[in-house]
Amino acid sequence: MKVLLIDDDEELCTELSEVLEAEGFEVDTVFDGAQGLKYLRVRQYQIIVLDLKLPGLSGYGVLESVKKSAHPLKVLVLSGKPMGNALLKENGVDGNGEEQILKMADAVMNKPFIVKEFLRQIKTLTKGIVENSQ
Repeated sequence: MKVLLIDDDEELCTELSEVLEAEGFEVDTVFDGAQGLKYLRVRQYQIIVLDLKLPGLSGYGVLESVKKSAHPLKVLVLSGKPMGNALLKENGVDGNGEEQILKMADAVMNKPFIVKEFLRQIKTLTKGIVENSQ
């Protein structure tokens, strides 16, 4: 299984990549939304781990693009602010935008999170992929 990790926190990316690779996943990491979309155009992934607050193109923009594509992928959204609060107002995401994120994402986790819970979410998402491909 191939995972694309899109987050501007390089330390977190390193930690999550190591955890995922230890579980047998192939992981590519990028640090902004525009670069993430470039990777999605040339490589195939089964899951995207996506931070919402990214430099340049926001995670919300990436999520919209992914879910509108002909072959939408599973997306685990990471948020630095709990859903239900003033989520990313500085990036133009209001309450309606937050609701859209929750509808489009396959799973949402608030930062900080427990790595074991993150891994459980990833395994839950991949289980659905494996079952659907059989």
